[in-house]
Amino acid sequence: MSYIKKALLESEEYFEARYEKELTKNRKGDFTVTLLQKGKPIDAKISFKHKKHDFDFGCNIFMLDQYEDPEQEKKYLENWDNLFNTAVVPLYWEGTEPEEGKLRYLKTGGNDLYRRPTIERVLEYCREKGYKTKGHPLFWHEFIPRWLPENWDELLPLIEKRFREIGELFGEEIPVFDCVNEPARIWDMTHEHKCDGYKMITPPDGYLEQIFVLGEKYFPKSELILNEATGGAFETFAGIYGGYYQTVDRLLKEGVRIDRVGLQCHISDNATFKNIFDSRRLYTLLDGYAKLNKPLVLSEIGIGTDDPETEALAAERIYKVCFSHGAMSGIFWWNLDDNGILTTKNRDAGAENLPTSGLCRNGERKAAYNALDRLINHEWRTNGEGETENGRLSFCGFFGEYEITAFGKTYSVSFNKNSSKDIVIEL
Repeated sequence: MSYIKKALLESEEYFEARYEKELTKNRKGDFTVTLLQKGKPIDAKISFKHKKHDFDFGCNIFMLDQYEDPEQEKKYLENWDNLFNTAVVPLYWEGTEPEEGKLRYLKTGGNDLYRRPTIERVLEYCREKGYKTKGHPLFWHEFIPRWLPENWDELLPLIEKRFREIGELFGEEIPVFDCVNEPARIWDMTHEHKCDGYKMITPPDGYLEQIFVLGEKYFPKSELILNEATGGAFETFAGIYGGYYQTVDRLLKEGVRIDRVGLQCHISDNATFKNIFDSRRLYTLLDGYAKLNKPLVLSEIGIGTDDPETEALAAERIYKVCFSHGAMSGIFWWNLDDNGILTTKNRDAGAENLPTSGLCRNGERKAAYNALDRLINHEWRTNGEGETENGRLSFCGFFGEYEITAFGKTYSVSFNKNSSKDIVIEL
């Protein structure tokens, strides 16, 4: 038996005891729709249809405009649209300024870099489709252009210039940014790649504080995320004594503005990831991070195995645990399609592809995709109809945007955790 299946089976009793209660408490509410005509209640048969979740079900959209075959592009975008409501916008420095002064923020900057559609193009597409967006990343010590200096005193003014440019162009439109990416990887990457020509930066102690100060300065209206790699976020977790928890806790106590805590989840079928596949451990881990009193986000997830059924089981359980947990604000699958590597363009993105952990392959939906489709679009939706009584109809539903239909007319309303649970519609 695979490690994933064994861990899921052994923790199933704990999961079953907690999941439904957590789901109802954290993702559902009791709502009332009141129909009025000239200020007086009126009775009618009405229907309610859940259109959008009040939760970030996201994915990167780096393959926008990347396929040579129009049919592949069409399939990619159709599969994306069916599952997700929030798009990750590529901000990698090596993609936004591959040569010093050659900026690729706007569509006129060119679409010639693999998996790096320009920011302007992605935002244009997301506006058309009504998707929310998250920029990734503002600063990362990896995936940087080779022309950058490695001396921090020389580099910091260039980082500020980059933040200022992105903030002036897109700060009003992108509501969430991964401000710093994967600090826990710096030590390992220094030893792993420093001697083989791999371009990266080794920032000094205190760089997190410096970068978040710049983030707050140039993105005052956007949420800022500290986004940690899988190893730091999950593998070495030790409750409130874990290194990542301690880092975030210290920064928050120092007054650093971290708005959400990002947890990456790139995993395969082995015991290294016991804190993720064991549902008791995963719930407990999220309980621990919740003590930081900041929303959590599963910022990147990909599951790489040789067995589609096992991938589907793992994806379903992880999504169920995370969506039901009250501290979680979003889940972002990383690469939608394994076909992201099939292109004649120069693959500068290298291993960032993670080419075996997509939800689709060559546009065809894998078992994990179908499992998430069933959850997001069916099990976690609330649709129904009924007759009002004294103008009122009450129902329990998932938070989000709804269409209410009465007397042949449709009205758009929102039911959210912190909003009014009583919607009045004047006919």
